[in-house]
Amino acid sequence: METLKVLFLAANWRVSLVRAFQDAKAQCETPFQLIAVDSDALAPALQVADRSHSLPLFSDSSCLELLLTICRTQAIDAIIPLTNKAIDFLNKHREELSGGNRRLFIQESSTIEICHDKWNLWKFMELEGFNSPKTFLLAESDPPDIFPLIAKERNGEGGKNQSIIEDQRDLDYCMDKYPHHIYQELIQGREFSVDLFADAKGVPQLIVPRERLSVRGGEVMTSKINMNDSIIDSVEALSRRLALTGPCTLQGILNRNGTFFFTDLNLRFGSGSVHTIAAGGNIPLMIYQEMAGQSFSEPSVKDQSIMTRYPESIFHHS
Repeated sequence: METLKVLFLAANWRVSLVRAFQDAKAQCETPFQLIAVDSDALAPALQVADRSHSLPLFSDSSCLELLLTICRTQAIDAIIPLTNKAIDFLNKHREELSGGNRRLFIQESSTIEICHDKWNLWKFMELEGFNSPKTFLLAESDPPDIFPLIAKERNGEGGKNQSIIEDQRDLDYCMDKYPHHIYQELIQGREFSVDLFADAKGVPQLIVPRERLSVRGGEVMTSKINMNDSIIDSVEALSRRLALTGPCTLQGILNRNGTFFFTDLNLRFGSGSVHTIAAGGNIPLMIYQEMAGQSFSEPSVKDQSIMTRYPESIFHHS
């Protein structure tokens, strides 16, 4: 039986996720091999894949040719990007990298343009009637007239350079320091990440909301699965409207009135998606089954399960 090969692009610290893909192999009839690549030759996730390679930065002119060489020589069947920059790189070089029926786990270019730009995402949500916090961009909208706000990088990920804006003084300082940030109404409520897997035809197969109970540096440290029907319905509607495929993680706030407001849409595995996988929403297995042309196993997710995360270390000889 032919071995199918999956390459993780920008694997870096995603050890738990790659291990989840390793564990899922035992439940799939088709053999799989996992290849991890990263610009950091010492990235920990490289140690838990079956094979690994270091690549130059995406900005390096030699990166594409080296990645294409890996894909050709190792007969890579699919590429899964694990950062927004990796998604943008695959999108830029979609034609070259998808040769030979290689599956790229990325969305259509128009969807990436919407979701990787928080101002575009806000305009899309407004136009399509999805709930999203009121958002401001200095170059294109009136100045903010409500507080509190949260300031975010327009194209950022992982909570980088975010600030809470309590009053006009905070706003003046932040606008001067970060003139290209977007400013978003800070909704009071419970923060959720929602893991989604949709098949290649855009049909959602799994939607699992996780309440973010504690966060450090933009990464969830403690989460609790809550199979809230209204959140699931909202995510399914948005997923179908955007024709999302593959793994995604959507973020939002459930306010005191039970209304869910979308704040971000990550077109990749979120950092806490390992919770959903461990609780029975086995997205790696679903990816394997789809690639092998098999029917999906019926997922059974443990509602109210809790994840707490802690740092680990990997030791190896250079």
